[in-house]
Amino acid sequence: MKHDDSSLREILAEHTMPGDETLVQPAQAEHDPQTIQCLTCGHRCVIPIGRHGICRVRFNRDGQLRVPAGYVAGLQIDPIEKKPFYHAFPGREALSFGMLGCDFHCSFCQNWVSSQTLRDDRAVARIQPITPRDMVNLAVTHNVPVVVSTYNEPLISSEWAVEVFKVARQ
Repeated sequence: MKHDDSSLREILAEHTMPGDETLVQPAQAEHDPQTIQCLTCGHRCVIPIGRHGICRVRFNRDGQLRVPAGYVAGLQIDPIEKKPFYHAFPGREALSFGMLGCDFHCSFCQNWVSSQTLRDDRAVARIQPITPRDMVNLAVTHNVPVVVSTYNEPLISSEWAVEVFKVARQ
């Protein structure tokens, strides 16, 4: 089943924030001075206006890097033992959240429905608008001591994760 990539892109474009200024620089492109280079992951994507990086969620709007924010594609309370830091809070749970897109194309991905939905017509995922406060309130309500960014490469949504973590730390 083919999904409507253009309407999903429009929805995602509404759920963005400016990228961290330390994670973007002007690209060395003489033909367009508003072309930027995203420094978030190892791909170091050069992104002309109106185009996306390899992750498909970080993009150039009028010379500004826009990054995902204000939603989740996955939100789940998981045992902490499923996380790479299982030694912290053994026997407890973690509130896990993830977004759409990924800068990897792993053939073994367990989360390809969300990570590859912008690249693979068979992967159809939806988003759920949410605020950092709402996520943290969910963790508090369920007595969950840890909030983690997961399900796709966390680097591509690092600015949003920082906003969530600031509220969680309080």
